[in-house]
Amino acid sequence: SLGNFFTLRDLIEKGWTGREIRYVLINAHYRQGLNFAFSALEDARKSLERIDRAVDALEKRVDEATPTPEFAKKALEDFTVAVNDDLNIPKAFAALFELVRETNASLTKAKGVLDAFKRMDEVLGVIFFEKKAEEEIPSEIAALLEERATARASKNWAESDRLRDEIASKGWIVKDSKEGQSCTKK
Repeated sequence: SLGNFFTLRDLIEKGWTGREIRYVLINAHYRQGLNFAFSALEDARKSLERIDRAVDALEKRVDEATPTPEFAKKALEDFTVAVNDDLNIPKAFAALFELVRETNASLTKAKGVLDAFKRMDEVLGVIFFEKKAEEEIPSEIAALLEERATARASKNWAESDRLRDEIASKGWIVKDSKEGQSCTKK
């Protein structure tokens, strides 16, 4: 139980994933108290999406022959130092996000960078690798997506936001881009 107000089951029923909850729980130093807030779950969701995008892009272009860049070696070294420093997981996450930033900036193809992400995840257990095949969107979610597209076309932003939240509560994430909306399972 997290406090007297809700349980982990309550959080999952509200649409939060185990991975997001884990991210929040391990992102505090174990010697300090955890002040849990729902905003931390929102931040976790955004952070994990950022990591997933970097890893997914890297997996699509990885080249075994490309040497491991220095930034990946440094990030892994910083990560290891943080973990060995009394399990300083917040500092370890900082090293992980430096790896994400450098990976995105360099558009590297090095398998060694992907290996660095995997080594970090051996400790953290929050990164998705080799995305599973896209799941088929259930008819109920597809109907809500159509309603949302109609609301967006008529510039009814409040209804669009309400529908996005309803879809999220059912375990799906809606993303908007220039090409339109897309939906993936949490």
